[in-house]
Amino acid sequence: MKRLIVSADDVGLVPGITAGALRALRDGIVTSISVMTATSGWDATRAALVDAGVTHVGVHMTLCEGRPVLAAERIPTLVDPSGAFPIDFGAVVRRVATGRVDRGELTREWIAQVRRAQEAGFRVTHVDGHKHAHLLPGLPRVCRAVLEATGVQGLRRPHEPGPGPRRGVRAALSLASTAAGRCGRAPDRCVGIGVAGGLTEDRLLELLGRLPDGTSELVSHPGAGGAQLVTAMEADGLAWGRDYGFGDELAALTSPRVRAAVEAADIELISWATFLEGAPV
Repeated sequence: MKRLIVSADDVGLVPGITAGALRALRDGIVTSISVMTATSGWDATRAALVDAGVTHVGVHMTLCEGRPVLAAERIPTLVDPSGAFPIDFGAVVRRVATGRVDRGELTREWIAQVRRAQEAGFRVTHVDGHKHAHLLPGLPRVCRAVLEATGVQGLRRPHEPGPGPRRGVRAALSLASTAAGRCGRAPDRCVGIGVAGGLTEDRLLELLGRLPDGTSELVSHPGAGGAQLVTAMEADGLAWGRDYGFGDELAALTSPRVRAAVEAADIELISWATFLEGAPV
């Protein structure tokens, strides 16, 4: 049996990403969304999710980009002088690796990010990390504390075996996923990590064609608005949006050819909520 969770990430980062994810949820094969609650636009994101009838979400916990839920003075090792999360993820990685990020502060902030979604009325099925930050050295232990404090069951482990691009990145993430041990429940594997930002229709059809038995999670990044989306990201200092194929991913996820391929391969599309109902403890 082939079961596939199709997740749309970065929801809430800018309005165009939220709009793209909700369109792919409504008209395409997306079954779950992963939302960033630590942004200045959270109220608008929450309203858009409610209007779309979304009841369950993952929380895309962040340590870079966006604004923390807690007051900056409570988490001084996590923020820049303006009180926001740093934009440079490489700098964040170095700070974590050298012990300059206080794990207690991070635990409290990530708990607050999850609880913001819960207090808004959403069932939080799982957590994952923006740029996979939840698997940086020592941070799976923080994730375990977050799950225990919030009652969330699932944790993404971005293990993507097999052929494909970005083998070094995928190998490192697979190793980190293994190091996370049995922290939370997770599907058997992830797919799409190697083509993040470039999940075209042809690439998605290829992934679906070699999907193995078991439960997989496809990680995707749909977005709508084209140049307006990129402009909104650049206004927040996020230059990487210029090179990301948000629109291509949205087109792939809503493609009739992709839907037909899912049906032809007898792939069962499920949400994180459905997965957790049958996942072993």
